[in-house]
Amino acid sequence: MFHYKAFSGETTPGGVSALESEVNAWLAEIHPLIHTMKQTQAGAALVVSFLYETDEEQARVSVATAEASVGAAQPEPADALMITLLPQMELPY
Repeated sequence: MFHYKAFSGETTPGGVSALESEVNAWLAEIHPLIHTMKQTQAGAALVVSFLYETDEEQARVSVATAEASVGAAQPEPADALMITLLPQMELPY
């Protein structure tokens, strides 16, 4: 399930670094799997919003994918279904 999280801070130099610290603390605590990140300016405030999933939700999907069983007849390696899980990526900001 996707979740939405937004952060807002003043665009003054101290405000931006405080906003950056708040976002970094949230990323370190939650370890979200970010699908979309948007940064906009609303008047004197900078708004950073995220659409994300949590590690627990992604782990359930990974476990379900990894536990897919193959029947008694093993397919040839060329015909085998390959499942690739992509690594997490860090957000540039």
